[in-house]
Amino acid sequence: MYPIMRESEMMVIPQEVLEERIERARDLAAERGLAALVLCSASRAGGAGQSGGNTAYFLGYSTFNGAVALLIPAQGRPIAFGPGSNEKRMFRARVSTMAEVRQAADFGAGIAQALDELGIREDAPIGLAGRPDLPVRIERNIVARLPRLIDVDAAVHKLREIVHPADVALQREASRISDLMIARAFQAAVEPGMTPARLMAEVEFAGRALEAESARLWLAVGPNPPITSFEYFELASTISPGDRVQLGTTVCVEGHFTQGLRMAILGEPSRDLSKAAETLIGIQDAALAVMAPGKPAHLISDVLEGLIDANCPYTRQTDPFRFQSCHQLGLDYSDPPLAYALSASRDKRLDAQGPLLSVGQVVEIHPNYNLPGLGHVCAGDAAVVTETGAEWLTRYPRGLAVLG
Repeated sequence: MYPIMRESEMMVIPQEVLEERIERARDLAAERGLAALVLCSASRAGGAGQSGGNTAYFLGYSTFNGAVALLIPAQGRPIAFGPGSNEKRMFRARVSTMAEVRQAADFGAGIAQALDELGIREDAPIGLAGRPDLPVRIERNIVARLPRLIDVDAAVHKLREIVHPADVALQREASRISDLMIARAFQAAVEPGMTPARLMAEVEFAGRALEAESARLWLAVGPNPPITSFEYFELASTISPGDRVQLGTTVCVEGHFTQGLRMAILGEPSRDLSKAAETLIGIQDAALAVMAPGKPAHLISDVLEGLIDANCPYTRQTDPFRFQSCHQLGLDYSDPPLAYALSASRDKRLDAQGPLLSVGQVVEIHPNYNLPGLGHVCAGDAAVVTETGAEWLTRYPRGLAVLG
């Protein structure tokens, strides 16, 4: 039923690219007088945090669940640490050509032992990235054994700005799966006896059947959905004629995230709903138009927020329900290189020092807001920066889907 990507077709980041990334990390350590870098990644299962890609960016793979760490010494082979036998097994299968793999229930003790074997004293300055996302126990273990830790999150995020075409190819594959999940959702919505809970399960199954590492769906069903729902207990019990079916996919393939948001209606839409859907497309297109290499990243957010304000009677603070209008997609759901620049609540006095867009960076553009009489309206597509501008990665037809 679903086209599967076979193991022989699996896309990976070339080893020479990963080796070059590790050398850039060593250069960072040398510039700052650090004996080594410790790059930590928290679990990416919930989609929160900005450290999930810290290990995957340099190794080409990282486990999806649970915290892991990567030690990059100034000299010597990198060492990847997992807390249990499962992580050790997966790391050995995927990164053994790039790094030594070790199991360490106590990351602090394991990293300290490795440093000692490398001839690096425990009191040597060590760069640490990913601390804010770590579980408290793991963070305390590392701090207890490495007394001279220097936070290097911002510098590591800067390294992660550089994207390879293989990264984009993986995000294209994730977007393809997202498109098929949306198609399955709208197909299922009109099946006799379909319920929102079953629809959510069907769509998430469809994504996993296509070999996505993770395939999640939020869903809202009703005449005028006021919010988005992630849990079964929040969902309506039925899907009825006249209901809107609004959804958002979040797909991860080989650590690379993408997202798609769509609205549909069972029956004929009102004039106001049709107009709202057309307005959302116009807002998205205006944001896409300012995406090009060398352009300030914050322009995307500024265009979106300005047009949302022009079409919504609520402010961001008074809107009954509104989430961020854009975010970078990459090895984290909200990839850190552009996270602050794309925030509507950023300090705009810092914009002059903000990041510029570069080829290969992917941004999710999903304007959303409430309208009286309609509830929450939204549209969302992933766009990639190209040599000449930007293009959509998600291909499912945009606009309001009218379901028979």
